[in-house]
Amino acid sequence: MLLIVCLLTGYLFYHLNKLIGFMGDDFLYHFQYNGEWPSANSSSINNLWDLLVSVVVHTQTWNGRFVGDFFIQAVMQFPKIVFNIINSLVFVLVGVLINLFTVRKFSEIRLSSLLLTYLLIGLLVPDFGHTMFWMSGACNYLWMTPIYLAFLLPFRWNVEDSQVKSPHFFTAVMILLGILSGASNENIGPVIVILVYISYLSDDLGNRQSYKYWSFLATVLGMVIMLLNNSGEALNQKGHAFQILNVLGTTINYSRYLLILMIVAFAGSYYIVRKKRLSFVSDDLLLSGLISFGAAGVSVVALFLSPQLPGRTWYGATIFGIAGIIMLLEFLRNYLPKLTMTAVIGLNLVCLIITIPGYLRLTDEFLGASDSFRTETEIIEAHPNKFAKVPGIRGIKTGYNPYLGTAYLESGGQPNEHWENEWMAKYYHSKGIILDLTVPVKQFKRDSLDKLAESFIKTRWASVGTFNNQ
Repeated sequence: MLLIVCLLTGYLFYHLNKLIGFMGDDFLYHFQYNGEWPSANSSSINNLWDLLVSVVVHTQTWNGRFVGDFFIQAVMQFPKIVFNIINSLVFVLVGVLINLFTVRKFSEIRLSSLLLTYLLIGLLVPDFGHTMFWMSGACNYLWMTPIYLAFLLPFRWNVEDSQVKSPHFFTAVMILLGILSGASNENIGPVIVILVYISYLSDDLGNRQSYKYWSFLATVLGMVIMLLNNSGEALNQKGHAFQILNVLGTTINYSRYLLILMIVAFAGSYYIVRKKRLSFVSDDLLLSGLISFGAAGVSVVALFLSPQLPGRTWYGATIFGIAGIIMLLEFLRNYLPKLTMTAVIGLNLVCLIITIPGYLRLTDEFLGASDSFRTETEIIEAHPNKFAKVPGIRGIKTGYNPYLGTAYLESGGQPNEHWENEWMAKYYHSKGIILDLTVPVKQFKRDSLDKLAESFIKTRWASVGTFNNQ
């Protein structure tokens, strides 16, 4: 059954991915990075060396998130279906890894917990469209998640050097993952550094593990590389740091449902601690859940230093919050098995009631975007090396739609005066792309799930389970 949940989740996520095209700076990353605007010097990436050089230039001149930048530049060399498949696999993997913080083996994961994990991610992650479906966003947020979760797993289970077959190889892998995790992004990298340092210090002085020491240095190195190479993006950021009240208010707005679940899980755990006369450090599952909550809080505090606060910057805090909830629910099962199981089943049912109609509404919305984008590409490819008039993206309604708020085609003036128009033209070998809202959008073939979504929208049940966390 676990495998069935993973496969079904992966398919449903893939189905949404395939309805979304390119946008924003996706087109830019198909070429060797040489600045934000295309030029005569903008050339294609033809081999691994070109890719590495492009990532280095991008890191030195724009931002230090070189891991995510490597992913997006690499995947933009292939057809979109490659991203769709990898992105869906990564989404499934994230849910599995979160549950591996509660149990050691995949076979031991509880079906109800895994299902709840996917539902909570789908409902609670702010700016879902930009962190999950937009290629550039997913590579910088979703794709980074398995790296730092896998890196933190040995710390969660307090693995010792003597327990692994090849300590030197294990340490080398942890160093690599540490560098990548430290460079994940500006409000997750520091959290990883703190977690690793605390784990290292918590060991007895005579029993400190060498991999923890080297992992800590690796995370610091990755974080420093990232933070020291942010000059280009920083110059283009508006606003100022230390918007403390704004950060706190926005956190409540974006994460109110997550905060409620965290408070309930903590209250239940506190009740058990008092009743059983436990300490918060006596149970590693309880302690890990609380540490995960703390990591979520530190990630939010890190936003105090950010001059800009897009919804996606709360992504890491949400992931840590969900992980903490899953761990504390597992802790509560050990003491209140029937009550906890009833609560988990009830929460799953509520989430499903919200998610199923929401998924069908989103599919219908994405079909409009898919028809628009496919119409555009069909027109452009039918007129190679010529000016092409395209309709733009239609039907954008919710924050789950990655086209909402993302740079796209503009009208007026000359096509080469607009950033997205120029990059899109270069990608498709067009002389110029002109946004013309009078161009009709063609409707393309629907599969059975698409037809179900369109039929559902026409029923009186279409508004059932409306949920706005975006």
